[in-house]
Amino acid sequence: MPKAKMTGKKRDNKKNHGSKWIRPEKRLAIYLRDGMCCAYCGATVESSKEPLSLDHLLPASKGGGNHEGNLITCCLKCNRRRGDMDLDSWLSQELGDKKETVAKFIVKHTAKDLKPFKVEAKAIRARRRTKK
Repeated sequence: MPKAKMTGKKRDNKKNHGSKWIRPEKRLAIYLRDGMCCAYCGATVESSKEPLSLDHLLPASKGGGNHEGNLITCCLKCNRRRGDMDLDSWLSQELGDKKETVAKFIVKHTAKDLKPFKVEAKAIRARRRTKK
């Protein structure tokens, strides 16, 4: 399986719950980079009852950081099912013959420069604030 680039600082093992561990613009930028869909099952904002979340490719419990190269968009269902299981093992167990397709998606999307998506995310959030 192709390996995604795992860069960034190692985290401490503090529990970070909810959405406060990442800035809203960065979260939205990663969702936009990944096409607003789950990297694992393909669920989209429109098609799924499960909300989108971010998954650490190298789990936070195993030292994975919050760098955009270590984060991928996924639905909450897939995120919960994976837990802190090794990505390669989980993909083999859950996806079988679709594993290589998902692995390629992850490598392709995590390699993208996040800057243009951050600009777009900032603009979207600014429009939301002005409508209130």
